[in-house]
Amino acid sequence: MDRFDRVERKFGISACCSSHEGFAALVKARYSDFVVHEIDRNGNVACLDSVEILAGPTNEQANERSPSGDNKEKGTPTGGNADGAKKLKRKLSDAEEDSLLKKNKPDGETTPPSEVDWDNCGQELSKLVDEETSKEVVLFLKSVEVGDNREKKFFTLPTISDKQIRRSIHMLIKSPLLNKIALADNHEGRIRIWHSMFKASIPADNFGPRKGRKRRVDKNAPPWPADRPDFLRFVVYKENIDTSTAAKDIVRMAHLNPKRGISYAGMKDKRGVTSQFCSAYRATKEQLLAVNRSLAGPKHGGNTSTRGASVIKVGNFSYSSDEVRLGQLKGNRFDVVLRNVDIGLADDIVGDAKTKLVHERLEAAGKALKSRGFVNYFGMQRFGKFRDTHEVGICILKGDHEGAVDVIMREKGNDSNEYQNTAVARKKWAKRFADVDLSDEEAAKDAEMAVAKDVLRSLGRFMVCEKSIVSSLSRNPRDYKRAFGAVSKQMRSMFLHAYQSYIWNKVASMRVETGGYSAQVGDVVLTEDKSASGLRGKSVKILTADDVQNYSITDVVLPLVGGKVVFPEGLSGDLFVELMKEDGINREMFAKVGAVDKELSLGGDYRKLICKPSDVTFEIKQYTDPVQPLLETDLMKSIGEKVAPVVREKASESPEAILYGMVVGFSLPPSSYATIAMRELTKRPTS
Repeated sequence: MDRFDRVERKFGISACCSSHEGFAALVKARYSDFVVHEIDRNGNVACLDSVEILAGPTNEQANERSPSGDNKEKGTPTGGNADGAKKLKRKLSDAEEDSLLKKNKPDGETTPPSEVDWDNCGQELSKLVDEETSKEVVLFLKSVEVGDNREKKFFTLPTISDKQIRRSIHMLIKSPLLNKIALADNHEGRIRIWHSMFKASIPADNFGPRKGRKRRVDKNAPPWPADRPDFLRFVVYKENIDTSTAAKDIVRMAHLNPKRGISYAGMKDKRGVTSQFCSAYRATKEQLLAVNRSLAGPKHGGNTSTRGASVIKVGNFSYSSDEVRLGQLKGNRFDVVLRNVDIGLADDIVGDAKTKLVHERLEAAGKALKSRGFVNYFGMQRFGKFRDTHEVGICILKGDHEGAVDVIMREKGNDSNEYQNTAVARKKWAKRFADVDLSDEEAAKDAEMAVAKDVLRSLGRFMVCEKSIVSSLSRNPRDYKRAFGAVSKQMRSMFLHAYQSYIWNKVASMRVETGGYSAQVGDVVLTEDKSASGLRGKSVKILTADDVQNYSITDVVLPLVGGKVVFPEGLSGDLFVELMKEDGINREMFAKVGAVDKELSLGGDYRKLICKPSDVTFEIKQYTDPVQPLLETDLMKSIGEKVAPVVREKASESPEAILYGMVVGFSLPPSSYATIAMRELTKRPTS
């Protein structure tokens, strides 16, 4: 714990608002221990009240089941042997291929996914590969279909040299027997069979519509009613899946226009249970209800120990003339479970005496969070996986693009948990000029270009920033400004915001530790605030001796450094200047960065020093099962599943078997961190 505390202190996270004693606990031990409900600008809380499911597939929904847009999970690559020649059977005869293509219902509809003839699938596939491989393929498809598997996306068949057999396998996958649940592509000379859920993960070069082919339009679709608003507004409930991936899944399952997709107000993390508002352009409730029929299973709703399972449900439909847009929210409601609470009592304190002391400690912590709030720090996630994004920001403010590239590409150390290939690639990059005379620019360019091309092949697909830089340098070596410009605007801005956050955290700690829990002369307060972010619509004043008594600590703001903000007077203002000077930065550099990179603007902003959560609630729990659900999710409520009462299984059960937990609820404004609130509550580092 001391190591994590040292790391947080390095980034300015050191002060607390109250003096209550803390406690140790497990946070996010289960993804369903972290429940988030979005709050829109009108104060409405996103809740899934019920889960409605269509009785059967419509003609529209019986069309091709497109695949998931999940690009955050790794595909599990292979099944079968690489040699595999002895496992091949024979190609299908022309008559058998014709038979497959004609296996359809009399009315022309294909078999819906819920009625797949798995035995027939296995029999047909075993005509082309050995029986063991055909069984593995069927088991793979079934596991995805019932929702037990969201990790493995495809099954790789053994190498098949016979062109006719390969053709027959593709024909089988395209037949009505399998075309609603399976797709096939070719990769490195082998056939991969994908569940159709993961179509969007198939590389475009391997599968998909040819360039220039227009999206099919249903000419028989009825016109959109003139008196109906254009946007279908609904609540998305999701478990163990991030917002962007869930959005792609919904577009696929509901057969929405992929170019329009669905819109949402905020991004929510994968590890948690969240409910948020979304909208879709000219979509119907019936289309969206296809989502509730997909990936349905009895072990969902937060009451599961199954690892890797993810859930998406939709409901609470209404039509609106306004689209849900990013940032259009008042805040988020959090309900967090803290498990296995330990307040550091001696081993001989047990039973009712222990229960009394635990309750007293937790109640004091909950009341302190409610009455005093917490220092509104930027959380550690702001500074990236390797805790160095602010260093990149420093380099960019100085105009040192080569230094910025070096920070991004440098070796990250033994405790970085990077893949071995990535670590080796970083080491190669660091030594790219080992045997080169840097005074010979052409030799340096040749060396960097060669290493860049080599390293590029070793970088993982999620290393978007590194790949953008190295790809640029493989074509234009030693042009670091161009290479950094190849990084997305959002990512480039993130580096600069990380440095702003780093300075803000350090000044905030000093202000709380030296200025106390009251407004002081020289503090900055907002006199007008009409925008969620940025300076537009905001006005500030510096407190004087004449008006300081009219304000409290919760009114005080600190600036995010920029070219247009007002600094506080006194120690806080001096510290801003001193900290930047230590890094070789001054305020003028923030104004100049926009002239160097026209896509970036650092006018600055203001952030409340103290965040006081609203609607704080807490409940102390006693339980015996370490993985027992302690919090009802929306889905559990909608299907009538209750949190089981905590009882001892045996009358003689030892008091030591009783575990203590705490369920804390609170609402926060946008950009405030629930992890920082938990730090204040427990007096423990967030890591």
